[in-house]
Amino acid sequence: MATTDNKIHVALVGGGTIAPLHAEYLLSSSTCLLTAIIDPFPPGQKLVAQLSIPYFDSLQSLLSSETPNPEAYIICVPSSLHIQVATDVITNGNPKAILIEKPFCTDSKSGCHLLELATAKSCQVLVGHHRRFHPSLAAARDAIDSGKLGQITAITGTWTAKKTGGYYSFADWRSSRSAGGGPVWTNFVHDIDVLHYITGSRVTRLWATPTVRRRENQAVPPEDLVEEGSAIMLQFANGVVGTFIVSDNVASPFGWEAATGDNPLYPPAPVAVDSYRIFGTRGTLTEPDGVLWTYDPVDARRLGLEVGWNVPIRREVLQASEGIPFQLQTEHLARVIKNGERPRCAGEDGLAAAMAFL
Repeated sequence: MATTDNKIHVALVGGGTIAPLHAEYLLSSSTCLLTAIIDPFPPGQKLVAQLSIPYFDSLQSLLSSETPNPEAYIICVPSSLHIQVATDVITNGNPKAILIEKPFCTDSKSGCHLLELATAKSCQVLVGHHRRFHPSLAAARDAIDSGKLGQITAITGTWTAKKTGGYYSFADWRSSRSAGGGPVWTNFVHDIDVLHYITGSRVTRLWATPTVRRRENQAVPPEDLVEEGSAIMLQFANGVVGTFIVSDNVASPFGWEAATGDNPLYPPAPVAVDSYRIFGTRGTLTEPDGVLWTYDPVDARRLGLEVGWNVPIRREVLQASEGIPFQLQTEHLARVIKNGERPRCAGEDGLAAAMAFL
């Protein structure tokens, strides 16, 4: 076990929905030490009371205190504030690294400016697309890199779930498109990053049409009210094409959280389900259940047939290692600072995911 002196000092900025998960894995980390929580609002104050961590209502109050300046900050404030808060932290806190929750930004210009600032200040920028650390995706990358799928041709996916009315009434920004709310900015941006990671390519064109809207929110103007979902078509730089269904107002297990159970706030599906299907010339892989479908050339030769649909298709479940994505992301943050490890999801990756919609 690392001593306190050897650990990376980390401050958590914001105390909303995702902050308790970051706090949990910082507190159990062998390489990071949660030294402060910054949040002037009730969620942060409540989290501090539960954890007995030094509390500050602003970055300036932390920096003027006797608490040592953190080497890293994790920023989990409302989406539209990510760049503003990160700019303040980099400019005044002089950290070695920051981890910004997704989406990295809600407009490309400010996102580019932040990356320029970070470079000038020698600050590493990581983005909280924690799915890159999920063992099933590591197994998927291995299968793709080893040629088991052949050449990837197409991808299809779903992010479908039933958010409650309380989810939206808890914070009005969640119902505002301009503030970065809604399932596209909040959820589908994760899926875009996963598809970038899996294909090794980035979305260059995107078409979308919204699903029927059935919710209302009197606190948000109708023209700024978030979508409930969309049917989406995608094209990647390497020629791969894809389709996606997104909705947060349907009863469904076909989304990452239910498929993996990696967020304790949302119960997992009772049986294995998939949220991505990756179609290749030699095989198709579903994720995160890790099922690979292929034709065996040995079977084809035995039957005197070409490899193709006349040959019985085989089902194989990929073997994945163990690991909790948020925990692995926390330890990775420390290695980026201590050992110079390259960020698995760098600021440029987060910007690319956001720019798919911009």
